[in-house]
Amino acid sequence: MVGRLIQMVLPPASREAVMGDLAESCRSPGQLAAEGLRSVPPLVAEQARRASRLPVIGLQLFILFACLGGFELDRPDRAVTNAACAALPMGLAMVGLLLRNIYRSDDNPVRQGLFDAITAALCVVAQQTVMHMLIAAGHLDPGWALSRSLIVLACLSFPILWTLGAMENPDAVRRKPAQPLFTDYNQFVQRTRVRNRAEMAALAMIIGVSGYFLARFQPPVAPLGWSFLTGYACILVYLALRGAARPAPLDADSTTVRALYETELNRQSRQRRLMWWFWFVPLFAGLMTNLVMYGVSKEQPLRIAGGIAAIFLLGYLIERLHRDRRLAIHLKLNNLAAVPA
Repeated sequence: MVGRLIQMVLPPASREAVMGDLAESCRSPGQLAAEGLRSVPPLVAEQARRASRLPVIGLQLFILFACLGGFELDRPDRAVTNAACAALPMGLAMVGLLLRNIYRSDDNPVRQGLFDAITAALCVVAQQTVMHMLIAAGHLDPGWALSRSLIVLACLSFPILWTLGAMENPDAVRRKPAQPLFTDYNQFVQRTRVRNRAEMAALAMIIGVSGYFLARFQPPVAPLGWSFLTGYACILVYLALRGAARPAPLDADSTTVRALYETELNRQSRQRRLMWWFWFVPLFAGLMTNLVMYGVSKEQPLRIAGGIAAIFLLGYLIERLHRDRRLAIHLKLNNLAAVPA
């Protein structure tokens, strides 16, 4: 029983080695429990450090906080600020995502991203369920629960989290191919096709939810929102037509396949870079409107400074994500020269 419990809390990458060492060194359940309490926390912390990437965590925080209404202007009839109301579900969702990073065992990026989104959604639903129970019992101000408009807005975070989680880890990108060049390129084409379909599905969900939000609640930025949706629809059409990598001709020689591989790697890299800036254009606009411009109109220097800092931080995280991927692709291109035909 003790051994099974320790095995459950150990990160998957460490289970076999650690459980083997514990089986050899421990002679009783008490000793096993003591050794488990001593060795498990450092391993979990180390796995959290290795599995978590700073730009991804930072962007997840931005996505959740923004879509939960953290940057929205406070309503005078609510005793709780939007930032405080958003911070609690965001914090619980981030705990769930960090635990996902530690205990994930699936190497499929698209499934990883989907389970990330589901994990965050379940955490937000659980937090809101508890809030409503406490409010119904009279222990909490009703302002701590998300409004109907913010619940709809929160739904926008999940497809974006899905696509963010579906990005391949740079370590997987730069890994040397373990099979002939033609086979490796065909696997690359299949991965881009699956990721492209997932991104198209996420875009379709965002267009649907955003359209409902703009039509139902008619926020002041509705004209800008409809223009963004038009852009999303254009991107969706582009991904449907040219998003995936081109398959290699069946009669292509190794030189042709290698050149095509290099071309498609660079094209996919540029495409991902443009896509991620486009994903966050509405968030940049929200930061500018709700923090900087509102701060200027109300003569609030701290709000202006906070908005400018948030815009620069968001831009840095996006560019840092692309920089890591560019370096990985550069190493991948160098590795292609040594791949047999």
